[in-house]
Amino acid sequence: MAQNILHVSAAFTAITGYTEDEILGTNCRLLQGPGSSADVRGSIRRALEAGEGFDGDILNYRKDGSPFWNGLSIVPLRDPAGEITHYVSVQRDINTRITLQEKLDFQAGHDAVTGLPNRFGFESYLQRRSTDAAPTGRTDRAGLGLIALDHVRGVRHSFGFSGADDVLAEFARRLKGRLREGDYLASFSGDQFVVVLEGLCDDASPELAARLERLHEAVETPFPVDGESVMLGMTMGITPFPARSSGTHVLRLASQALPEPGSDSSRPDAWWRLAPTEPVVDWDTTMAATDFRRGERSRELRERLFAGGLSMYMQPIIGLVDGTPRRVEALARLTLADGTVVPPDSFVPQLGGSDLDELFRIGLNEALGWVARWEQDGLALDVSVNLAPSTLLHPLCTRWVAKALRRYGLAPNRLSLELLETQELDAAASRAVLEELTGLGVGLALDDLGSGHSSLKRLAQLPFDSIKIDRGLLAGVATKPVEALSLIATLSQMGRDMGATVVLEGIENAGLAEAASVLGASLGQGYYFARPMPAADVPSWAAGFGLPEGFHRPDRAGRLYTELGALAYHWQFTRWGSPHPFVIDACPLTGFIADRGIAGSAPQALA
Repeated sequence: MAQNILHVSAAFTAITGYTEDEILGTNCRLLQGPGSSADVRGSIRRALEAGEGFDGDILNYRKDGSPFWNGLSIVPLRDPAGEITHYVSVQRDINTRITLQEKLDFQAGHDAVTGLPNRFGFESYLQRRSTDAAPTGRTDRAGLGLIALDHVRGVRHSFGFSGADDVLAEFARRLKGRLREGDYLASFSGDQFVVVLEGLCDDASPELAARLERLHEAVETPFPVDGESVMLGMTMGITPFPARSSGTHVLRLASQALPEPGSDSSRPDAWWRLAPTEPVVDWDTTMAATDFRRGERSRELRERLFAGGLSMYMQPIIGLVDGTPRRVEALARLTLADGTVVPPDSFVPQLGGSDLDELFRIGLNEALGWVARWEQDGLALDVSVNLAPSTLLHPLCTRWVAKALRRYGLAPNRLSLELLETQELDAAASRAVLEELTGLGVGLALDDLGSGHSSLKRLAQLPFDSIKIDRGLLAGVATKPVEALSLIATLSQMGRDMGATVVLEGIENAGLAEAASVLGASLGQGYYFARPMPAADVPSWAAGFGLPEGFHRPDRAGRLYTELGALAYHWQFTRWGSPHPFVIDACPLTGFIADRGIAGSAPQALA
């Protein structure tokens, strides 16, 4: 039966652009063209041949060649005998609905900031890749990489969400422009991206290094943000990606290989790491559950930390010459919902580079806020705040410090930044930042001197004005006092020779306090003077603080009160083979021995 058009309405001619004379006697196939689904056309044909109706969507074309989506309904008309005499076709222009649906579909599978496929889009890609893969006998393969753009949270803090979004969009554009045809890029979660590099012949070949070097070019020029230029870094973990492998498993390998933030600054290839090729033991149910609980605990701590759970406890630092409080060290504490106070060792190791940046900014502002508040109440104390090397290398670090000082109206010399020695630090990369900070007038302290990480080299190369001797050096003072005193004296002298103030940490008794004072440490910190306390308690502590009984100040009285102090006094001369500067009767050791009831042995003891 011919299915030619016998009648059209005015709405039909308005939608299609055809006049009644042009369309009568023709077939509706006239409206079809490229993109008109063959499956839909087959469904229409089979419905008509079966004498049934049809309801569906099809892409049609107007007379001028422009496409439009047609919501098509076809209904058969029957005579009294039940025979089909005509078909009535109702067409609706559903471009708006289809466009909205396509937009929703795109948004569901793509990141709104970068326009790249998101996590759901990546999962769809994995399914397609696995389904389409077929053995070809080829020796080439792909690599899957997990990329982290460093310090995005810092950009967001300084320039707002729009500034961070601009950086992410620009980074995605740069990465995409450096991929080959057939490669794949997705925005995985905020500042993390997944890339699939096809056609790799060998995961250790120079070709891989060259292709990754090209990707790294995406961060080798500054990102423009609100009229300023910001330099960022990137890190990447990469692993082979066989066609029929589990995407989830491979992604986990890439994540495990991802270097720590800040690894971008030493050798040229330090920013990326290849996952080991040996098989990884599959997790059983127990291991998976343990890992899940560990991950949940880490997530809970991080969420609590940045949702009001962070507070800064203060531990006073005392002048060993006059016994007065000089400053306080701000120490991060996490207070849980039930009131439990968690020390930093329990949550700091679980923080990544951007989390450490956020911890520093929040802690810095809280610490300076307390200093300003105390000053209004008549208490003048300086403050020191810990600074991770990875945060020091953040391009906005100096700006954060200057902004916080302005916010609370404090002179820069009221603040000292303690550079933690728990991470490696590239001296060349950090010198410029440290000089910017000292240019502000901020003090710089090398924390935990003697704990490792080439600290003496740092002290010689970088502009520190104070050093803190690691409390671990005091651990052997009870069993090997001479060796411990030798280390303290050597490091103290080295600090003084370099013009740095020396602070001895971990002073927990009168003997250590006296020995530190004798050996030339300027400042002391430890439980002997005060434990870390909530910042609100500092004024009442300061009002009631007095030197502990027996505290020795070698500036005037010339008396010694503890065995360790006496040993330190005597040893400082005998180690060089030099005579004591006083006659026996005036020597502080004479009085110390007399006080112990052994005056008769004093000359022999000093001989």
